[in-house]
Amino acid sequence: MNTLHSERTHTSLAQLFSQPIRGIQVGAIVIPKIQRDYAQGRSHPKVQQIRERFIDSLFEALDSPNGIDLDFVFGDLVEETNGTHKVSTLYPLDGQQRLTTLFLLHCYLAWHIPEMAGVKQPWHAFSYATRPGARRFCEFLTECRPTDLTQATISGWLKDQARYLPTWKHDPTIQGMLVMLDVLHTRYSHVSDEKPRAHWNRLTDLAAPAIRFHLLPIQATGGSNTLYVKMNSRGKPLTEFENFKAELQALLRSNPAFSADTLHAFSQNIDTVWADLFWHYRGDNDLIDEEFMRYLRFLLEVWAWKQGEPVNYQSAQDAHELVRLAQLFFGAHSGKPEYSVESLNWVTRALDVWLEPDEASVRKPRAIQQLFEQLFTRSRAAATKALPVFNFRDFDEQTIGVDMFRACCDLYGTGSWRLAHTLLFYGVLLGILGKVPQEDMSHRLRLLRNLIEASPDDIRAGERNNMPQLLAEVEVIMAGGPLDEVLQGIRTFNQVQVQNERDKREFLMRALPQQDTLHRLEDHELLRGGLTVFNLNSIQNAAVFEHRAARFSYLFTQSYSDITAALLAYGHEGRWTKRGQGYRLAYLGAPKNSEPWDNLFRARRGEMFHPSSAALLALLDDVNSLTDVINSFVSDPATLKDWRYYMVKYAVLRSGASGSHVIGPEPGYALCMLSGYYCDNRTYHYDSYLLALATSAEVPYDRIGNDKWPRCFSGDGTEERHLELRNSGLKIRCVNSGWQVSDLPDNSLHRMAFDQIARNYPLNDNRLFVIPQKNGIDTEDRIALGAPWLRELVAAGL
Repeated sequence: MNTLHSERTHTSLAQLFSQPIRGIQVGAIVIPKIQRDYAQGRSHPKVQQIRERFIDSLFEALDSPNGIDLDFVFGDLVEETNGTHKVSTLYPLDGQQRLTTLFLLHCYLAWHIPEMAGVKQPWHAFSYATRPGARRFCEFLTECRPTDLTQATISGWLKDQARYLPTWKHDPTIQGMLVMLDVLHTRYSHVSDEKPRAHWNRLTDLAAPAIRFHLLPIQATGGSNTLYVKMNSRGKPLTEFENFKAELQALLRSNPAFSADTLHAFSQNIDTVWADLFWHYRGDNDLIDEEFMRYLRFLLEVWAWKQGEPVNYQSAQDAHELVRLAQLFFGAHSGKPEYSVESLNWVTRALDVWLEPDEASVRKPRAIQQLFEQLFTRSRAAATKALPVFNFRDFDEQTIGVDMFRACCDLYGTGSWRLAHTLLFYGVLLGILGKVPQEDMSHRLRLLRNLIEASPDDIRAGERNNMPQLLAEVEVIMAGGPLDEVLQGIRTFNQVQVQNERDKREFLMRALPQQDTLHRLEDHELLRGGLTVFNLNSIQNAAVFEHRAARFSYLFTQSYSDITAALLAYGHEGRWTKRGQGYRLAYLGAPKNSEPWDNLFRARRGEMFHPSSAALLALLDDVNSLTDVINSFVSDPATLKDWRYYMVKYAVLRSGASGSHVIGPEPGYALCMLSGYYCDNRTYHYDSYLLALATSAEVPYDRIGNDKWPRCFSGDGTEERHLELRNSGLKIRCVNSGWQVSDLPDNSLHRMAFDQIARNYPLNDNRLFVIPQKNGIDTEDRIALGAPWLRELVAAGL
């Protein structure tokens, strides 16, 4: 904002008309057309609360020898010619609400002073250009004097006057003024008769007025509306931020812990340099209000967690929660003034840190985006110089990029901003506040990023809130000191990942030239900092690590489905959890989605060794292609034809988007491919063997009787599942010994066709298509045997 701080004037409304401003004598105050209506008189509950606080502050100031400062009023001083006289007019750009309330206070108190009746006062030259009615109403107030000040309302008397126009009831500014006058009248109806005169004398004292403000002239050249728009879009209702700002400043003024200089500096900054800071991040509505409030929410919620205070994180978008935190930290706390002072110091430092650290009278915003681009990148190719921030995947890359300050301003309190972002952003903020050198800061942020990515289940607010401990550990990481010692103090983040960070440091001590390779591997989008699957303690040869890192990056540009198959060929069982009756839920990697792979490779609390490590390292050390690995496994006579064989051979068994499978007791001839990570009675899944059988037999969908085939089986993955043929109702189920048939058709033609086909296939008396086995494991491929049989059944019309 192009403010002239060196020419500000400390004044009151009465003084304004008695002393020159920039060498010009003010003759009138006109609220310009583009300004909003008078909003402090609205009936909205939020406005009512602010109005009552403001009147309380004014009333106390008129009783106090120290009075009160109402912060800054920005205005454009324009010299105009009125006939033969030159008159300077002040057009307020910001401060309209306060000036109007002061005008109404002058009017009301003057009515209590008999000798003032009919006397023209300089401050009478106050008017609104927003509507002709508002201008005429201001004149009406200065020219009348209620004859009975004992009435319940002052507005009733005013409306009864002949000069009161009926059309004024449609003017929101006039109606707001009437409300404010009634509020003043109610307040003064409970005081002594001498009080209004005493307040009048304090209000109009030209030497030491009780209510003052700083006038900062701003030049709005060329009739441009830019400055008006920049001053929070006048003409619109009070925003939540304006309400909050008034609430905040009232809290600060009422707290004796804050000195006058502190209050003055904070009030000046929030309307000038800090407003300029958020102006660069304004939204399409040309307002800074939402952006400013989101950042303040971040600061106050972090501060609340650090102090062990409760945070209603789920209502982060709720302005009431922000007001509650402001009252908690900045209200007058009996016996604990340092609480308020420390809180305000935190907010002030965390706002000032984004300003240029110079000694100029007007500090400017830093190049914040460039600062973040020095720390973070979206390109893995730049990993050795800047840290890829892949946990920004929920953010809008085009508008936000890696600028976490912008992300906070745009998204804090929304679903896109998570607690993990709060921790990482807090780390950045601490690093900048602590002036940590960039290279050291990058190492510390890398460590923090790795711990955050590995700890999605360990980062919690709400009932099991551990944000205070996590924030404290972020402080330990960013405070400096050898990282080996720093890691000793990390207790809340995923401890398996903490050990992995120790292993990395020990590995680098053995192979320092590998740091860039290790960092690039950490930054792979499927690893996100966690290298537990690489078992670094077992690597003594740097060349082996180089080969495995390069091979990993290459393999994961190939088919994810083929990678799953190749891992299974090397004995991979995935990460799994027990289910009932010998079943288990296994995570094996999905064919397209990267998130299941993130989940698979991420370090888990309590795991001594990563369950995928042996299979992955063996695959990385294999120089053959994925196709060769798969074909070799399937064609090897020594390969057991258990569930793993069928998943490797038949790609359709690996087609589920979640990469999750419920596997029955070994050898696993009950196999359910989940549509999601979990399963319940409301979710429908696939029977893997039936899907492979129908796919290999090329059965048309319209010949299958299951509704919504193939994803048609509900439950937890352990129930019986049947393929039903539409025409005959015949059902087929995969069991340990082969293909079990049930619900034989009643139709004689269908039954005849079934019996004819059965003669050519090994069905026993129990209608079981028996698969040759040894020790309970197939010796022949049950899919290859069953597909021709099913194809014939469908071709026969069943």
